Amino acid sequence: MRLLPRILLAVIVVVAVATAATLTAARLEAAAPELIPTLTSTTWRAAPGPLAPIAVPAQGSLAVESVDGHAVTTLASSQAGIVRPTASVAKTMTALVILEVHPLLPAQAGPILTMTRQDVDDYRSIAAAGGSFAPVTLGEHLSERDLLVGLMLPSANNLALTAARWIDGSVAAFVARLNARAEQLGMSHTHFADPDGLAAATTSTAADLVLLGAAAVADDALLSVVSTTTATLPDGTVVTNLDQLLGVDPGWLGIKTGWTPPAGGCLLFAARRILAPGAPPLTVVGAVLGQPPDGNADLAHPELGAAFSVARAAVDAAFGQFAAVRVGPASVPVSGTIDGPWGVSSALHLVGADRFVLLQRGGTLTVAAAAVAVPAPSAPGAPAGTVSVSLLGVPIGAWTLVTDRHLDGPSPWWKLLHG
Repeated sequence: MRLLPRILLAVIVVVAVATAATLTAARLEAAAPELIPTLTSTTWRAAPGPLAPIAVPAQGSLAVESVDGHAVTTLASSQAGIVRPTASVAKTMTALVILEVHPLLPAQAGPILTMTRQDVDDYRSIAAAGGSFAPVTLGEHLSERDLLVGLMLPSANNLALTAARWIDGSVAAFVARLNARAEQLGMSHTHFADPDGLAAATTSTAADLVLLGAAAVADDALLSVVSTTTATLPDGTVVTNLDQLLGVDPGWLGIKTGWTPPAGGCLLFAARRILAPGAPPLTVVGAVLGQPPDGNADLAHPELGAAFSVARAAVDAAFGQFAAVRVGPASVPVSGTIDGPWGVSSALHLVGADRFVLLQRGGTLTVAAAAVAVPAPSAPGAPAGTVSVSLLGVPIGAWTLVTDRHLDGPSPWWKLLHG
């Protein structure tokens, strides 16, 4: 009986020693706890500076938009919903429809048209009335591209009628097609009474015409035509684009001029510039209607002078509203550190390729950071988080946060005390 307490004590000691040994072994063999980074991110005012307004004309209508990929931003609007005659700006829809029925690559000539007696009669009557024309002769051959060049550069009314009969057999049927296409483009305040815009009943708004302009510059073949300054037709006739800003203003793409007494000076215009090396191009599309003559702006065509002045100033101001922002490891405002309770630490840095975003002055980008647990030990460059950047909810890109230095695991002594 006297031995029983001693035996029990010995058992307790053995069990305690065994338990301690087991616990010690478990702590020493356990994996080190993962390290959770601390990250800081913020909204990024990436394009500081005032957003200078675009001057609007004292009379008539103006609408200006920027096109960055599929993103469209309205930059200026003045009486943009007022319905007005379009004059020869209407020929833009005629050209667009021609190319949608008979698509071309920019360098292609396309199908050949043979000029008929009706084509010659149209040319003679329009020339006699003082309208814009391109001369044609009976039996003359014009390619589709020749037709488009004559239609859009010297604004030949007779070739609009030729195109209408070629596409649909009659002018009336073609005009119906133009109105249907306008509806498809969302041009809800547009009406075509003819394919050339000579009729005052062919009307639209500056806002509607910007939709047409965007469709025009998206067609490479049409863009190659409207941005041509001069060309020679098969009979040797040299035609010059009436858009005086082509080849003068940087990045000017043209599109279409127009003037009649009821319409005043009209211009559907576009320009494209690269704001920084490596940045994507920014396209500006606009329409100005109902402008008075101005010989100081254009001595050769005073009826279009004010329209050119308004468009040129609007385009320069529009590009001035934007900055090409480089988004990447050197610029994204995010910071982070990682610290282990056993005394290890590392700063974090971003890795990944730079990319550009076109941002209006004063605009902001949203930066979001998410931490990723880091095992210990780990070598430099271990992933510690992700950073995403977006503009108005649209993702721009994502980058990875990595460690700057080697992170040791905890010592055996630390594991024994804290495991």
